Amino acid sequence: MLPRRRTKSLTLEDVALSREATVAEIDGGRRVRSHLNTLGIHVGDIIRVVERAPFRGPVLVEIHGTRVALGRGIARKVKVDTDALRPGRPA
Repeated sequence: MLPRRRTKSLTLEDVALSREATVAEIDGGRRVRSHLNTLGIHVGDIIRVVERAPFRGPVLVEIHGTRVALGRGIARKVKVDTDALRPGRPA
């Protein structure tokens, strides 16, 4: 049996600009999950990081063709799978 490969757990805040990733987990309580659900962010969705505001400002992401700004605290709660990272579509 082969050993299981360990991958580093990344958050949405760590994803490089213009990269797409698949949401693997939402690490938060009911209110956090409800807030992200309202914004259209669910486990298994493909999300693209568009921009990061300077001075620890919000992270702008694109999900289902809509751009949404997430605070850094919420962005840290959205875990992405490192194996699912891939380059974004050309602009």
